[in-house]
Amino acid sequence: MIRLFVKFIFASLLILCYSCGSKVPVSPENSDLWTTYTTKDGLASNEVHCLALDPLDRLWVGTEYGVSIFNGSTWSSINTQNGLIYHTVHDIFIENSTSVWFSTPLGASHIENGNWNNYTINQGLIDTQVRSIAVDNDGAVWFATPSGVSKFQYSSWTHYTKQGPLSLVYNKVNKVVVDAQNHKWFGTEFGISEFTGTNWTTQLHSQPLLDFVFTIFIDSNGHYWFGTLGGVAVFSGQSWTFYNQSQNGLLFNEVRAIAEDKAGNMWFGGIFGVSKFDGTNWSTYTQTNGLATNYVTSIVVDANDNIWFGTLGGGVTKLVKEENQ
Repeated sequence: MIRLFVKFIFASLLILCYSCGSKVPVSPENSDLWTTYTTKDGLASNEVHCLALDPLDRLWVGTEYGVSIFNGSTWSSINTQNGLIYHTVHDIFIENSTSVWFSTPLGASHIENGNWNNYTINQGLIDTQVRSIAVDNDGAVWFATPSGVSKFQYSSWTHYTKQGPLSLVYNKVNKVVVDAQNHKWFGTEFGISEFTGTNWTTQLHSQPLLDFVFTIFIDSNGHYWFGTLGGVAVFSGQSWTFYNQSQNGLLFNEVRAIAEDKAGNMWFGGIFGVSKFDGTNWSTYTQTNGLATNYVTSIVVDANDNIWFGTLGGGVTKLVKEENQ
């Protein structure tokens, strides 16, 4: 509990000292094309919590007041009247072109071939508040919650919580992803857990803020990127690399969104804007460049290498890079 308290104290100090003692990354000056979509265009809400792309390259947007879908020209929306369990959607997992999962504060929803199913404690979840969902290679559905993890497979439920050193590291789980080996990775507010299906491995760092994980992203090389309160942690499978505001060109240490574009550039979103890292150089993107607002909650890259940013209060911004125009 002391370490967790320290994390929040450090986070508050970082925000107050945002511009103190940090390297200044470069703001790009080019002819990138920026377009923002809001409720005026058909978005359900400008408070965007998550983005996802389906196999048809349609953009799914989870907002404070429903889910919007953009097919490249028109918007459509779904809400509780359609079958969604709750109007606020914090995460979307696209299983395939006909199956989509939604995480909400009051349970999870699943639409498949137009049919809806909703899941709460009554159906078997360990906690009604679902923060993240992933489906593994065996078809099992994993739900990350503040009370641990629930697994749903073959109409039965299994729950995983902190039981000791060979278990989930901490019950407050913010993100779950599945890698190419079908291992499950859980980002918690007190460390990282990997589950092979039989064995648990825990990663705890010497810097407490790195243990508070918001998001996980697996890049094209199979490296694991963790967005934390203390910056970005990267695991190659053998060793760790860390990037932060004071020692590198990261805009701010609190990283809530990560994506990779076709050129291998890594994109990081947070409460003050976006950082891009090409492996050597850092660039910064804010409202000055074209973002709707600086508070970026999610980033995805579409089939045409366009970068989409979900923002809190400004809707969705699309970046068409100069070289792709």
